[in-house]
Amino acid sequence: MIELFSYDFMIYAILASILASFSASLLSNYIVLKKMEFIGEGAAHTAFGGIALAILFDLNVDFISIITAILFGISIYFISKKEKVNENSVIGMLLSFSMALGVIFLYLKPGYTPELSSYLFGDILMVNIEDVKILSLVALIILSFIILFNKELKYYAYNSKMAKNFGVPTNLINFIFLIIVSIVVVTSVKIIGIILVTSLLITPGVIGKLFAKSLNQMILISSISGVFAGFFGIIIAYFINIPPGPSIVVTLFSIFLISYLINYIRAKAFVKKHG
Repeated sequence: MIELFSYDFMIYAILASILASFSASLLSNYIVLKKMEFIGEGAAHTAFGGIALAILFDLNVDFISIITAILFGISIYFISKKEKVNENSVIGMLLSFSMALGVIFLYLKPGYTPELSSYLFGDILMVNIEDVKILSLVALIILSFIILFNKELKYYAYNSKMAKNFGVPTNLINFIFLIIVSIVVVTSVKIIGIILVTSLLITPGVIGKLFAKSLNQMILISSISGVFAGFFGIIIAYFINIPPGPSIVVTLFSIFLISYLINYIRAKAFVKKHG
């Protein structure tokens, strides 16, 4: 274990994994409560189009991916704003459109095409100090957003229509939220991968919901679960030589299964005691 921390790439990978897991876990609570699980998958697959575009024109992958994520969030907000087109329908269309563009861009790329499995499943060796800095900034923005708009986000998560009646700027919060989720997804791709990143946006929130009695408790539990899975997922991936994405997802799902079992036993014991 000590030897791990003598390698710069492992330190970067561990830090990036913890930061990505923390950011996604914070957002997962609102995604689970609002039943927006599809957005993570949509943003991840949309990122594929941005990555392919960057590869085609030899541009900076990180920069183009973030721009793509912002455009994805803005598109969802404005197309579904009038409620004539369902939000999930917009995500589904953009997902397919971006994936199709990505395949076309890669087909048009002359000569060597970079190994795409690294983007699909994550790769420890891809992570550098710049990724850690970007993820740190994203985590700070999300934490600040949740602290500043804590009350408004509670209304937003539980009942958007009622929140509007209480004067909560739901449109603005929804707009910011969509963009932040999209950015978290694309900045986490190097660690968790395009195909698996949705797990980070759903599972921690589900785990938190099993035990929490309030949204703040849910945020705390989900964050601990996500960070734990992110850290040990990277460690496991290093020792058994597998991509980090699958390792983190399996670790996180194992935490969910244990949590579910504990919750089930507790519920059974409560019924037996009071029944």
